[in-house]
Amino acid sequence: MNIPNVLTSSRVALAFASAVALCVEIPYMKSAAFVLFVLGGLTDWFDGRIARKYNLVTTFGKFMDALADKIMVIGMFMVLFAFELYGEWTIPALLCALVSVAREFFVSGIRMLAANKSIVLAAETVGKYKAALQMYSIGAVLFAFACKVDFSLGSSIIYDLTFYSGIVTLGISTFLSVWSGASYGIRYGYLLKS
Repeated sequence: MNIPNVLTSSRVALAFASAVALCVEIPYMKSAAFVLFVLGGLTDWFDGRIARKYNLVTTFGKFMDALADKIMVIGMFMVLFAFELYGEWTIPALLCALVSVAREFFVSGIRMLAANKSIVLAAETVGKYKAALQMYSIGAVLFAFACKVDFSLGSSIIYDLTFYSGIVTLGISTFLSVWSGASYGIRYGYLLKS
């Protein structure tokens, strides 16, 4: 297993570690959860960059990279809802998460149909922006929670700016999810008819 694949696999482990850290009632563990999530997000950037630069792209890497992203984002959405970290924004955030998750399953289904016909679907730029904004959104809500619990900054401008930037980017990422999903449907919908 090469370095990019190790980084990709570690993203799943870091997502789980971040979730576990949120559950532990020890001082500064909420901050640790944020740091672990950020490290996981950074592996998403480094694994692809290293794989392309040193020609280490593998079938496992292509498959696991997309899967690791989904596990990380969907898993952390579940954790944020379990801890009620969206507060009064829970219902709008839940709707955004449901749309985003539905898009992931839809695109994954199209990718499986394409793979069955030996067609490789490259990741689209809109999808990459969507993923980056989702990561930022989740990280921002985690950071706001860490500020509130670990540093008693729940009623500060830092908390407000961070939390609401997470809400705004969640909305934008949801719009991009719909756009990206529709784009896949238009371009590759014929696969659903065959």
